[in-house]
Amino acid sequence: MQSLPATLATIALLGAGFAITGDLRRLAERGTRFLNATAVPAGGSDAAGAQAAPAPPPAAHAPTITAPKSTPAVPRDAPLGRPVDSLRLPTSTLDTVDLRSLAPGARVTLWVGSPTATLAFDVVDPASGEVLEQSASQPGGGPQVVSRRLHLEGASSLPTRIDRGGMLRLTPLGVAYGGRPAGPAETLGPVRAIEVK
Repeated sequence: MQSLPATLATIALLGAGFAITGDLRRLAERGTRFLNATAVPAGGSDAAGAQAAPAPPPAAHAPTITAPKSTPAVPRDAPLGRPVDSLRLPTSTLDTVDLRSLAPGARVTLWVGSPTATLAFDVVDPASGEVLEQSASQPGGGPQVVSRRLHLEGASSLPTRIDRGGMLRLTPLGVAYGGRPAGPAETLGPVRAIEVK
């Protein structure tokens, strides 16, 4: 704004807009409350209204309220919104899975190692074994949502085949498709259970 009349006109337009919508009075009341306040409210902007509300009178015979038993920590949802499986091994499991036979977007859940850790992957490119790691739940700890691009391969003669009892090799991939590995490969295992959704 180059001149004083332009600045004043802009302020007048803003003030008129607040006055027409009724926000000017609310803005003035909140400003006055803020300037006259002696303490910072802890509960946000409605804390003053909540403090002014009278407390209900105590009942003569108040019922006893028991707190619900604490539930075990439920694993957080994967970024795609599908729940992450628990650390419990499934009752029925696949012996082997070939990533090339899966459709892109299929969820492969693997229970690996002893003590068991749960790994959940979403298949990106079945032909190359590229997956998106959605979660890793460690025993004794909570879920750790990692969400990283990996090249997943088994220890068998076919790299896209994962066998129960075999090892896994996870190689982090860079941001670009078909890029070089972004870090050293990790070897995990043995695979204790396999589930495909």
